[in-house]
Amino acid sequence: MKEEENKEKNEKSEKKFISLLSDTTFKHFFKIEDYKEFFNTIIKPYTNMDISEFRLYDTEFNSGNEKRDYRLDILLESDKCDLIILIEMNQFPSNEIMYRNRLFVYTALARSLNSGEKIKKKKVIQINFNKEKHPYVSKASYSVMDINTHKEIKDFKIHEVYLDNYKGIRYNGDNKEEAYLSLFTANSYEELREIAGDDKEALKIVDELERLGLNDNFGLAYDNEMMQKKMINTARNWGYDDGKEAGLKEGAKAEKISIAKNLLKDGIPIEVVSKNTGLSIEELEELNKEA
Repeated sequence: MKEEENKEKNEKSEKKFISLLSDTTFKHFFKIEDYKEFFNTIIKPYTNMDISEFRLYDTEFNSGNEKRDYRLDILLESDKCDLIILIEMNQFPSNEIMYRNRLFVYTALARSLNSGEKIKKKKVIQINFNKEKHPYVSKASYSVMDINTHKEIKDFKIHEVYLDNYKGIRYNGDNKEEAYLSLFTANSYEELREIAGDDKEALKIVDELERLGLNDNFGLAYDNEMMQKKMINTARNWGYDDGKEAGLKEGAKAEKISIAKNLLKDGIPIEVVSKNTGLSIEELEELNKEA
């Protein structure tokens, strides 16, 4: 009995928290049929279609930015309809991110054109799950309209979901969509279970997140994604500009050190930080001592 308690204690101490607000997590769940009902609940309101009709298209394509290789997060498509669904998990929303997301919509529209006797065009729906709070609305939808005729261009529609507006919501038997969105704001497994309540679909998600928290391979992929996003966000806060800073080696090194400190503070493994910042293990160990 004591051995079992010690084993459970060790597992809890080694378990990494895995957030739903991650491309890596989303792709993992979406590929498993057993979790499709969860995604139906949070995505179907914007598509009016059963999400099980769609498959995850994993090949990323470039947005056209020559300076930074920004890439598409999640793309869903189906052979049964002329619709592409773009999903963005925005943990660090900014004007730059929103502009980039719109570029993805136009890129997807252009790539959806098929040559042949008759050009067949697909409609694009983008859904942005933003880790931020909006003062007035929890959701917003945008399209393009002619300013003179007020005629809507129906090629695409962009939906914004402000996740922090749902923080604190718990499942009460009659608020499944709101509770599922609240899951994206959780910071611990305990909070996830409080939100899920007795909802079976939500509890399946929580169980799998806890299992993934003990999976070293998944944890490495998750850490790499988190680190890349933190690096981009930190660089943006520095006001970093590719052209102006390209020749300033000292400034670039100082930026890497600042980013590394933030990542180490957040518990990202030292080997992962080293691989992605270019700083040596020895340098990072010194930074750990300074912290």
